[in-house]
Amino acid sequence: MAIEEGVIIKVNETTAVLRTRQRTACESCSERRHCHTSGNDQEMEVEASNTVNAKVGDRVMVYSNSGRLFLLAFFLYVFPIILMVIGAMIGTRVAAATGGDPSACAALSGFGFFFFSMGIVKWRDHQARKTGKFRPEIIQIINNRAACPIDRY
Repeated sequence: MAIEEGVIIKVNETTAVLRTRQRTACESCSERRHCHTSGNDQEMEVEASNTVNAKVGDRVMVYSNSGRLFLLAFFLYVFPIILMVIGAMIGTRVAAATGGDPSACAALSGFGFFFFSMGIVKWRDHQARKTGKFRPEIIQIINNRAACPIDRY
């Protein structure tokens, strides 16, 4: 479970974009440089479900489920490699059964399975974005716009 603090910079129908500072949890993440930074390496923009009806300029607390983040990391990084290895093993067996070149069959089958797995990852990403299942959630407004102007954060 990760709880961060941020300032709302844009509000949509059911979501809000907020600016938050990278915390210690971000320091060990290999993808920290790929987050949507807002010009400053210490700040990033996050889209979160706006269940508390926060407005632009509000300072809020945001909850992210760490277990879901680990599941996403596994699905993005480990799943394609597992499928690529399975594909290479299948390619080797097919080559042995048909008398083909084992290296070529393993490479073709392995990369075929890899690209297939990336298609699955892309499809699941599209579904997750549509449903908002993995999106962080704003859980509390800390203080209102008057007490915390956006340019001060």
